[in-house]
Amino acid sequence: MGSRTAGMRIEDRASRAFLDPSMLVPLVLLALSACATRPVRLVVVSSSLAQTISLLGDTLYGVSLSGAGGPERVRNITAAREALARDSMDLNARLRLARSTAELGRLREAVELYSRIAEAHFQDPRVFRERGEALLRLRHLDAAIADLRRAGLLAIGRNAILEAAPVEEVPEAGPVIFTTVQFRIFFFQGVALFCKGDYAAAYPVLAEAIRMAPTTDDLARAMLWLFFAARRMGDGAEGANVLGLVKPEWIENSEVPELELLLAFKGLIPTDSIREHAWNRPDESGAIYRYGIAYFMQLRPDRRPDAELWLEQTRSGSNWAALPYLAAEADLARLRGVKKPIR
Repeated sequence: MGSRTAGMRIEDRASRAFLDPSMLVPLVLLALSACATRPVRLVVVSSSLAQTISLLGDTLYGVSLSGAGGPERVRNITAAREALARDSMDLNARLRLARSTAELGRLREAVELYSRIAEAHFQDPRVFRERGEALLRLRHLDAAIADLRRAGLLAIGRNAILEAAPVEEVPEAGPVIFTTVQFRIFFFQGVALFCKGDYAAAYPVLAEAIRMAPTTDDLARAMLWLFFAARRMGDGAEGANVLGLVKPEWIENSEVPELELLLAFKGLIPTDSIREHAWNRPDESGAIYRYGIAYFMQLRPDRRPDAELWLEQTRSGSNWAALPYLAAEADLARLRGVKKPIR
């Protein structure tokens, strides 16, 4: 399928409309604040068995993963351990071990593995990109943003670095799907800024993710969160501009729910269809539909009770590390005036 080909160009990346210099924060300056290499120490005060504390102050334990990708996750971590047994200093094997550990839901352990790798490989953007994502999913938003900014600085001037998509993004028995390190640096940084509530900073970063997007799927993912950030900034016209770039024919080359949500916000897919997907799709896929509905409700002040209900439904799934779950948690914390949890 066209969406699976790294390096393809779609509508000239659909992003040139967002590259007005007056809108974009210089990306080098965004990265400079995270130049210092530093250890990451994660402390969870309630229990050594806990992974982290939610933005609402709840203790989060092990991530419950779907069984579909279980065999692949086991194969990945086994292969990483075998490669490390052959060469304990093999950077790719060390990264694969940390990555596969994160894919098993052991995010705190993965962060420790990345921190050890960073001591020797502090010039490799992959280390900080991947640790930044793990920190984001653990709700350490500031540390995640710092790591992703550092990764962006380290990636400047480099050719696109291919990265295999995680297990949950690959259809069962399907081929390996590739994205790029550069895209994921800006995508996860933008989502982290969005969850932190800094929508003005999230917007240019997500616009850069769109420019970097190598596939239709990645393009749709970045455009949805860009739309979310634009409307949260109170800029309805810019939100409409984002939707104006979304083409219905992209559905032929994409399998991600983010594109269906964009088309629904554009008025091309009925609300009933989105509600059906929200309840009938698997955990993480269904969660993004539920968050999309909750987001729509939040645009209407008279629907706040409905919005809170849908936000709670979004975070009712078992995979608390999923981005929609995190975004719903952040929205609820803001709506309820919850103070930043002690970590």
